[in-house]
Amino acid sequence: MKIGALVLAAGFSRRFGRDKRIEPLHGNEPMVIQTIENLVRHFEEIIVVLRSNDQTIADLILSKFEAAKIIIHHAKDSIEGMGRSLASAITTVNQRKWASAFVFLGDMPYLEPETISRLKTEATTYPSHIIVPKFGTATGHPVCFPNRFYKELGFLSGDIGAKRIVRSNLECVRFIQTSDRGVTLDIDTLSDID
Repeated sequence: MKIGALVLAAGFSRRFGRDKRIEPLHGNEPMVIQTIENLVRHFEEIIVVLRSNDQTIADLILSKFEAAKIIIHHAKDSIEGMGRSLASAITTVNQRKWASAFVFLGDMPYLEPETISRLKTEATTYPSHIIVPKFGTATGHPVCFPNRFYKELGFLSGDIGAKRIVRSNLECVRFIQTSDRGVTLDIDTLSDID
C-alpha cells in the first residue's frame, strides 16, 4: 500500500511580508527545505505543490533531494487559495496511485519524526480512515486522506482546505493525540520563528 506526502507550498506569505518558503530558520536551510527534509525518510514519494511561476523554488527543492522521490506540481490557480491548490494536486496524486495521501503544510517545519512515523502507522492500520493529529484540544497537520476521498478533495476551492471533508465524515476520522506541538505550529509571521 503506497502512502504519499503532499506538501502545500503554493501560498503567498501575505502575513509574513516576504516569501517565507525560502526564509532560513535559525540560520539553517530555507523553511520549505526543512519541511521536506522531515518527510524524506518516511515517504517513498513526495509531491510538493508550488505556484505556477515557482520554477526557482522548484529547482532549489530538486537540487536538494533525490529527483525520483520528489514530484513538483505547479498549481496554476493557487491564487484562489489552499483549497484550490490541494484540489489541483489531486490529479497528480491519482496518477501516482497512492492508497492514501498525507497533506502537510509547507510552513510547518517543526514536526517530530516520531509523530510522522506514528501517524503513518495509524494510516496503514486503518486504511479507510482519515487520520488527524491533535495537540491538546487543537487539531493539526498532517491529515491523511484515503483515496476514497480524492474525488471530494478534487472539488475544493478557495482558502478553506479540507476541513469541511473532515467535519462531514467524522465517523471515518481517527483523531490521534500527540505530545508534538509541531502538528499545530505553523509559521505565519516573523515572530513565529523565535
